This record gives sequence, structure tokens and C-alpha cells, in this order.
Amino acid sequence: MSEVPTSSGPELLAPAGGPEALRAAVNNGADAVYLGVDRLNARRGAENFELDALDEATRFAHLRGAKVYLTANVVIRPSEMGDALELVDEAWARGVDAVIVQDLGLARAVSRELPHVRLHASTQINAHNTPTVSELERLGFSRVTLARELSLPEIETIARHSRVEVETFVHGALCFCYSGQCLLSSAVGGRSANRGMCAQPCRLPYELLDDKGRELEAPGRYLLSPRDLAGISLLPQIVSTGVRAIKIEGRMKSPEYVAIVTGVYRAALDRAISGPDTFEVTDAEADALAEAFSRGFTTGYLAGIRDERLMGYDRPNNRGVPVGRVVSVEERTAVVALDKAVETGDTLEFWTRRGRFGQKVGALLIDGHERPVAPAGSRAGIRVDKSVSSGDRVFRVTSAALENAARRTFAGEDASRTVKVRVTVRALVGQPLEISLETDGHRGAARGPALEPARTKPITAADITEHVGRLGGTPFVPESWDIELGPDVGAGFSLLHRVRREAVADLERMMLAAYEGRVASHPRPPAPPRGAASNRADMPDLVVWTTRLATARACLAAGAHRAIVPAWALDADAEVPPGVEVEVARVLKDREVDCALSEARPDRSLVIGNLGLVRPSAEAGAEVWAHWGLNAVNAGTVAVLVEAGARGVWLSPEVSGRDAAAIAADSDTPVGIAILGRQELMVTEHCVLTSSGTCSQRCGTCTRRERWYALRDRKGYGFPVISDAEGRSHIFNAVPLDLTRALPEILSAGVAAVRLDFTVEHLQVAQRLTSQVRAALESAVAGHAPQAQALLDPATAGHFFRGVR
Repeated sequence: MSEVPTSSGPELLAPAGGPEALRAAVNNGADAVYLGVDRLNARRGAENFELDALDEATRFAHLRGAKVYLTANVVIRPSEMGDALELVDEAWARGVDAVIVQDLGLARAVSRELPHVRLHASTQINAHNTPTVSELERLGFSRVTLARELSLPEIETIARHSRVEVETFVHGALCFCYSGQCLLSSAVGGRSANRGMCAQPCRLPYELLDDKGRELEAPGRYLLSPRDLAGISLLPQIVSTGVRAIKIEGRMKSPEYVAIVTGVYRAALDRAISGPDTFEVTDAEADALAEAFSRGFTTGYLAGIRDERLMGYDRPNNRGVPVGRVVSVEERTAVVALDKAVETGDTLEFWTRRGRFGQKVGALLIDGHERPVAPAGSRAGIRVDKSVSSGDRVFRVTSAALENAARRTFAGEDASRTVKVRVTVRALVGQPLEISLETDGHRGAARGPALEPARTKPITAADITEHVGRLGGTPFVPESWDIELGPDVGAGFSLLHRVRREAVADLERMMLAAYEGRVASHPRPPAPPRGAASNRADMPDLVVWTTRLATARACLAAGAHRAIVPAWALDADAEVPPGVEVEVARVLKDREVDCALSEARPDRSLVIGNLGLVRPSAEAGAEVWAHWGLNAVNAGTVAVLVEAGARGVWLSPEVSGRDAAAIAADSDTPVGIAILGRQELMVTEHCVLTSSGTCSQRCGTCTRRERWYALRDRKGYGFPVISDAEGRSHIFNAVPLDLTRALPEILSAGVAAVRLDFTVEHLQVAQRLTSQVRAALESAVAGHAPQAQALLDPATAGHFFRGVR
């Protein structure tokens, strides 16, 4: 168990997936915890908290010097905005210190209707450059959690040039895709990562195929599964960047995991702050982190690693730590030569030629005798459930001793983080008994009746320290005593207990005073701004997205009103013809911002996927449509983007037809949706192509990225992949969208533009489909029934009818 931290460095922020994990985090030294309730948070599969239980949770944390942040870090459907705002309102009234938000529309509503609530931007917003952090500050955020894909120098640049606090992840699982930009789970199973329901399809096996359909050799099957981040060795450098908080991932992990990892990082962070020049990670700390949970560790993007060293190609789950090898097998008993001690209750995993299996250790046999512990260097007989062979490796994935020690820090009445108090007692005959308890910044005091001379035995200083010092059941422990005790003072022990309890209660009131008086205000969501009614034509604009200028020209000739080509697909000297809009990348590090902004000028139409570039591009005179990657799923988010300068907004691919209609009805801004083609599901800092060979890190001249590839899943579906000149991979859906049979519903929704996405299609195919969709649109506008057959087969209707969970 930990004392209240005294370091002045960044806040240590730990996960609390449930009440036990909260106690584990606080008791092991977290400065703050982040938690969710049973709805509208990005870990809906965690235990989470009931809203009514937040009072108790915040009280527990605040009395021990820790803050509590509520996660409301999902996108909010139009019908949910009122409930989301009420959730924030009620949670604030129950004592949370901040609310972590992804949805820009919800942030706008909170800033306007609940301006007293402190807002933190979720990493799901995908903030990875200084302009985006500045835009979030303008929106009312006090802190921004940066994307995991930033290096330490990039983090420092943002921290030094931002007026809001910045926070970075330091330990835990790494997403393969930029957070907030991943649609893979929702596309293949309807479980949206932007709604807290990610099914983690990135942890499944895939094969990489070239443009001829040939499988490329790879070092493993799990081509989208990163190792886990462990930034502990970089703590002095992280502290020096100026970040205000470092974050441990893991709301889906066990309380024991939270206890172990938080405790290790608490001790290490304190050393990194007090002695950065001599800082080292101890072997015990490294072992504890690996045994808590590990897919294999990497310092990852923090250290500028984005190649194959980031990845765990051979397995996607906990690999534990190696403890030895099987040296012989006799009648279902494996004799293991141990490099590390093993004890009864540990969970071991045997890596055999036929696969892997795990089991708990029962009896340990050493020289024919059962032992509870087998020391390192010994040979221990272990009864095995399945067949093993000599030479098989053995790993420990759960340490019974480590987990039991961790559990003792949060389970039981006496498990609590301690707060040191300075105790003052004044006991003089004829004057009231006075007891005060003082922490750094707070003082609680109580007075009893005037004391009389002792009738029998007077109280002593030892009596006072024993009975006033009985602070069990509270987080407080005496740090020092200041006792003024007169001669021959009489006082019963019950009086000492009563006044002590009153002093404790007064100290608790003082420590919680900042949260007293909070009441829910029951706000209503603000109405989106309305200007003059837009003059929309009966038929929405037909827009084509493609990676090739030649295809864009052909589709314009076939009837498209506009075309979009991503900047990353254009040559540096390419001439953009009339009718073609340039898509400014959704991922732009600070070093790339100036080049991207050079596209913004009065004669240029842009589609911008990076929040921080919407405003400066519009101010430079460009006509801006907001990209679908900005996750507009409600009219509030549309309003945010319009206020930043967007003239139109492409809605998220996760928006249903019903929600698109609600957004269009609530906003005068033109909005558009995709109706055909392969949707982009991922944009990644790691290049998928590195699995097929050593990466030279010279992405701009890499010949491998000049053609398309595909990732084939277990069912045989191929997801097209292309890597851009920055080495970022773009992964598209295996099954194309086709909503051409739903054109009447699309027209009735009131959208101003519909989009066709072309990736691997040949120019002639894209041209033909454009012509067919144009004809189908004109037919639907004329009131004719839609065609009976879809244009594509196989095809999906995406989320238009079903929405996302």
C-alpha cells in the first residue's frame, strides 16, 4: 500500500474498471483514476460503475488525495445527446473531477450548458498535432490525451506550444489503428470501437497477399497485433517533455493487474523525478510488469519505433515470462529445469510442437518430495494435463504470489492508502479538550468539554497517543504529535475517542469541501446554429473518392459532380483539374502541417480529416468539407465543424439512415454520406508491409508501396491495403458498400451529397458504376421505384439500416 504521493511531476493516471480496481489504483499510488458507468463509455465490457455508486467512489479517492475522471468517450447518437449531457451533469454533482469526452458535439454541449465541468479530450479524438490541441482548447477542453503514435520529441513540441495540459499513455495495450479512426470491428461484426464495443479483430490471424493474390512470407500470423507499450524505461525523458499526466491503459484488466502496474509505476516515477540521471528500472519491476500481463513489451512510438519491432506477430495474448524447459517426461509428469522459482498455484503455459496450453500448478515434486515452492536452478516434477516433450518451453502467465500480494493491497478493511496527519492535542484542566488533525492543505479540529482534575489516575501522553491515535477505518495515520498536557488532568478514554472521531469528521469535511454544494442542473442540449436555409437541389451531388487522378477525370465525365483525391496519392507536381477536391490527410504530425496547409487557397476545395486544419484552411480561403474521419454522428458535431469553418460535413460511415435524417433536419449545413464502395477501415502509423521484409525506413522511395496488397482473414475475405509516402497503411473493407437500392430513403433523409469510394477498381469499372449511380439517382428523384438488384455482389448495406451498438 502506498502513502499519498509527494512528487511534483506528472500525474499518474490509472484505470478503474470497477470498485475493486479503483481501490487497487488508489491504494497503490495513483494520483487519479479514470472510470466509466454502465453506458456511453469506451469500455462497455468492463465491470464499470453504477451512477449512484459514484458518490462512494469519489469520496474514497478524494479522502486519499486522488482525483476521479469519468469516461464519456464514445460518439453520441442524436437521440442520446440529452442523456449524455444528463450523465455528465449527474456525475459532476457526485464529485468527479473531470469528464473525458470523444464526441465533439457533446463537448460543445457541455461547454455551453455546463461550463463549470472540466473537460478532458479522449485519445479517441486523434489529437496528434499542435493545431488540433489548440482547436480543442477553443472548444473548452482543459486537457488533451494525445494519440499513442507520437514520439517523445513530438509530444514535447505539442506540450511546449499548448496552453492546455497534455497527457500521454505510458503502459498497456496498443491499438493497431489510430484511435477514433478504426472501423474494422464495426464493419465485420457491428461492434463499434467508437461506441465502446470493439471486438479486437486486430488480434486475429491474417495473411498478407500481393497484387497477384500470392501469400507473402511473414514472421507470424498476427499481422495486426502490436506488442504492449511499456514506457517505464523512458520515464525521465517523458517527464522532461512537460506532459501533465501519464496514463496506464487497462479498464478491462483485473484489479490485481491494476495494483501491480500502478505500484510499479508509482515507485519508478518518483525515482525518475527525484533522480533522473541515475534512474534505472529494477529487475523486480520489469518482472512484475511482465508477469502482470504482457504480449511482449515495446517502448513503441514513444521511442520512434514504428517498424516490425512494434509487433507481436507470433501471438496476440499474454505470453508471461519464461521459467524453464521440459527435460524429461514420465507418466504425465514433466520434469522442468527451472530458471525462475515456481510455486503451487502459479499458472504455467507449455509451448509444445502441437500448440500451447495452460494449467495451474498442483504439487511440485523435488527429489520425490512434494514442495510448495521449487527454487530457480532446481528440477521440478509437474503433473501435466496434456502431452509435452523434452525441450518444450515453459512460461508463467500468472504468479500466485504476485497476485496474492497485489490483492492484499486492496482487499479487506485494513487495505487503504494512508494519509499522514500531524496530530495536535491540548488537554489542560479548566479548558476544553482540543484535538486537531492536519494534512498538507487541510485541518480538522474538535473540542470537548472543559477538563477537570483527575479523581483517580491522570491521563498520560502515552494514553493520548494510544487512544487518539486509533485511526483504523480511516485513511489517516499520525505523522507527528504535538501534545500539551497539564498536570493531574482527568479524561475518560471514551471522551478522547469521541473528540477524535469529531476531528476526523471535520478533517474529512475540509478535504471534501471543494465538492460540497454540487447539484445537478438538468440542462438541455443547445440547439445547433441555423443560418439561412440552404438552397439544396432535389438531387444530391454525386461525389467520387479515388486514389487516382485518371479515375477521377473519368468519373467526372461519367456524371459525377465532384471528385476527391487524397493528397497522399498525388505526385508533388500533380495538377489538380477543376471539379477535383484534395483530401487533406487525417493524420498529420506537426512537421507535416505546413505542407498540408499549402493546399489551402481561395481556388482550392478541400476535404479535411484533421480537426486542427479545418479553421486555418478556411481562413486561407479554401472551401472546406469536413472528412468522415472526424466522426460527425450528430448535429452538435456538425455545428463544431461549421464553427471552425467547414461549408459541408461528410457524416461518419457509422451513421444510420435514420440518424442521417435527424442530423440533416437539425442543421442547415450540407451533409453527405457514402453509398457505394470499399470503406476505409483503418489508417495506421505502422506499415503493414514490414511483415513481408525488413523495413528501410525510406518510405518515399519504397517500391513495395507502389501497388495494392490485401490482408486475408480466416474466412477468406481480402481487405485491400495500400501504404502512402509517409509509410502509413490504409486498410479498406473486404466487402464494398452498396446502398443503391435504398436511394429513396437516402433522398428522403435530406443529404446534400452522396459518395462513391473507389480503391482497387479499374478505371472502366469506376466509370461504369458512376454512370449507373447517376442514372439511378435521377430515376429516384423522378419518383421511380429503385432497381431490384444491387450494383455490386457481394455487397453490404453497412450501418445504414442497422446502425451500430
